[in-house]
Amino acid sequence: MDIQVPDWREHLQIAVKGYEMTGLGYLGADIVLDKERGPMMLELNARPGLAIQIANRKGLKKILRTVDKDYPTGLLIEERLDFVLNHAE
Repeated sequence: MDIQVPDWREHLQIAVKGYEMTGLGYLGADIVLDKERGPMMLELNARPGLAIQIANRKGLKKILRTVDKDYPTGLLIEERLDFVLNHAE
């Protein structure tokens, strides 16, 4: 299916800001898309489930290896988002 999530970049910005606030290395960000207000964070999970692998139809192992190997350090939030969006499989 070719489903497009409105305001996808803003969803990612919210998740990245949650990461910045907590300093957790891996977290889950529950975000709801409100008709009037757009994306809003509901909660952050320090131990998120891995069901996202099912939703994405791919495992995290390869993605995490790529991040560990190729991800540049010292980037600003917008630069990190650009990197992720340009290197998404």
